[in-house]
Amino acid sequence: MNRRRLRIGCLLLVFAGSSAFAGAARGAGDDWSQQCGTGFRIPARPAPDPVEPGGGPGAIDLSADEGEFIEDGVSTFTGNVRIRRGSQQLRSDELTYDGGTLEAGGKVGFWDEGIYVAGERARAEAGTDVVTLESGLSYMLDDVHGHGGAHRLTRFGNARTTVDGATYTTCNPGDADWRVTAHNVEFDHVEDTGTARDVWLEFMGQRVFYMPWLSFPLSDRRKSGFLVPTYGMGGSRGVELTIPYYFNLAPNRDATLTTRVMSERGVQALGEFRFLSRAYGAGRFEAHYLPSDAEFGDDRAAFDFAHRHRWSSRWSTDARFEWASDAEYFGDLGAGLAQSSRTHLPRRFDARYDGDGWRARFRLRDHLTLDRTILPQDRPYASLPQILVRTKLPERNRALNFGARAELTYFDQRGRTTGARMDLQPSVTWPFRTSGTFVVPKAALHFTRYALDRTGAEASMKNDPSRLVPSFSLDSGVFLERPATFHGRSLTHTIEPRLYYLYVPFRSQDDLPIFDTGRFSFNFAQLFREDRFSGRDRIGDANQVALALTSRILDERGGELARASVGQIRYFRDRKVALDDTDAAETARSSDVVAGIEARPSRKWRVRASLRYDTGADRTARNTFGVRYRPDERRVLNAAYRLVDDVDQAEVSFAWPIGARWRTVGRWNFAFNEERNKTLEAFGGLEYESCCWGLRVVARRFLLGNSGGGDGYSNGIFLQLELKGLTGVGHKADAFLERSIPGYENEF
Repeated sequence: MNRRRLRIGCLLLVFAGSSAFAGAARGAGDDWSQQCGTGFRIPARPAPDPVEPGGGPGAIDLSADEGEFIEDGVSTFTGNVRIRRGSQQLRSDELTYDGGTLEAGGKVGFWDEGIYVAGERARAEAGTDVVTLESGLSYMLDDVHGHGGAHRLTRFGNARTTVDGATYTTCNPGDADWRVTAHNVEFDHVEDTGTARDVWLEFMGQRVFYMPWLSFPLSDRRKSGFLVPTYGMGGSRGVELTIPYYFNLAPNRDATLTTRVMSERGVQALGEFRFLSRAYGAGRFEAHYLPSDAEFGDDRAAFDFAHRHRWSSRWSTDARFEWASDAEYFGDLGAGLAQSSRTHLPRRFDARYDGDGWRARFRLRDHLTLDRTILPQDRPYASLPQILVRTKLPERNRALNFGARAELTYFDQRGRTTGARMDLQPSVTWPFRTSGTFVVPKAALHFTRYALDRTGAEASMKNDPSRLVPSFSLDSGVFLERPATFHGRSLTHTIEPRLYYLYVPFRSQDDLPIFDTGRFSFNFAQLFREDRFSGRDRIGDANQVALALTSRILDERGGELARASVGQIRYFRDRKVALDDTDAAETARSSDVVAGIEARPSRKWRVRASLRYDTGADRTARNTFGVRYRPDERRVLNAAYRLVDDVDQAEVSFAWPIGARWRTVGRWNFAFNEERNKTLEAFGGLEYESCCWGLRVVARRFLLGNSGGGDGYSNGIFLQLELKGLTGVGHKADAFLERSIPGYENEF
C-alpha cells in the first residue's frame, strides 16, 4: 500500500470539549495508584510520521494508507488515517474532506494532553469552526483518573461545548461504584462556567441524589451557588442538616449564607462575609441567629468580627470583636470542647507602628464575660487604652547598648478600683560574645506610677502610689562540641552550660493594685526571666542564680536529633513580694528542679518529656511525657501523660490500618481525680478507602465545660462520604481528626 501524506495549512481542527470535564474535576491532584492499581490507562498514541518542513504554525498533518482526490473538491482517505495538530492527534479508519467539512468514521480516537476520546463518528466544519463527535463516545482524563461516556459532543469554536447523555466517574473501568449522569451539559468557555440538567448521582448502582439543574465553574474561579449540604446527629441538637449557599461577590469578596436545621432546637441562620484587598486588608464577619430555641426557650445569637491590615511598611492594625447571647451558647451550638468551655470573649483593637529603632502599639482591649456567676472582682480588666513604646536597636558586641520600654494604660472594670498606670524601664547592656561563649551584663531601672480611683476596702489608700526598683542581671554560657559517631553516622555532640544571676532589691508593693499581673508557671524558660510575675503591677525581689545544662545531638546538616536540659535556681534570700499581701514570704533556698528531653531516635519515633521536681517536699510537682510512633503516612500512635498540680491526665490517640482499605481512628483523654475519675473526651471510628471513594464514621463523646457545672456530656456522630474527584458529603471529619490526632494524615 502507498501511504499518502497531505499538509493542510488552512483547515483548523479544534477539539477541546473533553477538557471541560477535566475543568469540573480539576484540582483533585490525588495519587490514584495506591488504591486503583493499573486498571486505568489511556491508550497509547499512534507513532507519528516524520514531519515535513514548511507547514507553518497551526498546520495540520494528515496521513493515511490510501487517499483519493476528486475534481469536485471531495477527498477520501482510508486505512489508519491520522491527523496531528500540535499536541492534538486524531485517528480513524476513514476520513472524507468535502469543501471545508471533514468527516471521520470507523474507530475514531482523539488524544490531547492527558485526554483521550473515542467514538464512531467525528465531523468538523471549517467555516463555522464546529466539531461534533457522536455514536458511542467515551473519554478518559488522566490527571484526575476520570472517565465516562456521552451520546454526542459538539464544540462551537472556543465559545461553547454541549454534551448530551453524559456520564462521569473516577472509579476504575468496569468497577464504577459511583457515577454522575446528566441529560445535557453545556460548557460556556467565555464565562468559564458549566450547567447541567437532569443530574443524578448514583452510588452502588442506586440513584441517591437528584438535581434538576446544576451550575459549576470550569476552573479555579469561584461561582455563586449551593455548596454540598452536611448532616449529622448528636448531643442536644438532634438530627441536623446544613445547607450553605455561596455568593461570589467579587474576586476579593465573598459570602456564605447557611441554613441549619436541628430537630431538637429549630432552624438557625448562619452568615459569613469575607474580604481581602490592598486598600482595606483582610477581614471576616460572621453572624448566627436562632429564633426561639426549643430547648433553651429564647432567641439565641452570636457574631464574630476580625480584621487585619498593614496600611504601610510602618503602620498595621489588628481587630477582633466577639459576642454571644448567653453562657451556654457555645456548649449547646458549638462544635467541640474548646468552644464549649469558653467563658470570656475577646474584644480588642491594636494599632502598631514600626519606626527606625523603635516600635509602638496602641491597644483597646476588653472581654465579654459569658458566665454571669463570675463575680466582678474575678473578671479581667479592660485596657482603655494601652500605649506601649519600646526600642528595637541591633545589638553591638563588646559595646554599650541602650534600651527602653514605656507603657501607659488605663484600666477599667465596674465595681473595682480603676485608674491609669505609667511604667518606664530604661536599660543598658554590654554583651561580650565569641563563637563559643557569651557574657551579657544588664542593668535596668523600673519606675511605675499610678493615678487611681479606689473603691471598697482600698478607698482609704493612696491614690497616686509609685515604685522605683533597680535590677541587675548577668547571663553567661559556654558552647562546647565534639564529633561523634553512631552506627557509622557522623554526628555532633554539644554541652552547653549556662549561668544566670539576677538581683532585684525588695520594695514594698502592697499598696499597688493588681490590674493585669499574674504568676508565671515555673518551667525551664522561667530560669532566665527577669521577673517571676507577668504584667507590671508587681516586680519580684530577687538575689538568685540559675544553673542549667543543655546537651544536644546534631546530625550532619545541623538538625537537632535529641536535646536534654536540666536546671535549678539557688536563692540567696527570701522572696517577700507577693500578689496578695496576705501571702507569706517564700523561704525555700532553691527552686524546683526542671528538666526536659526531646528526641527523634529514628524517623519513626518522637519522644518528649518534662519534669518539675519539688526538692523541699520530695515530690513531683509537674510531669509530662509523650511519645509518637509513626512508621508511615497511614499509621500513627500517640500516648501522653500529664501531671499538673495533683491533676493526672492520660491520653491515647491513633490511626491504624486493619487492611488495605480499612483504618481505625480513635482518641481517649482521661482525668484522674481523688474524688472521681472521668473521661474528658473519647471518640472512635472507621475509615474506608477504595479507588474512587472513601467513608469515615466517627462516634464522639466529650465533657461540656459550660457554666452550668456538673459532668454534662455531649454525644455526636461524624459521617463523611468522599467521592474522589467530585465532592464530599457530610461533616468534615478529616479536619476534626487532624486537630485531635497529632500526626494524622488525610488519605482521601
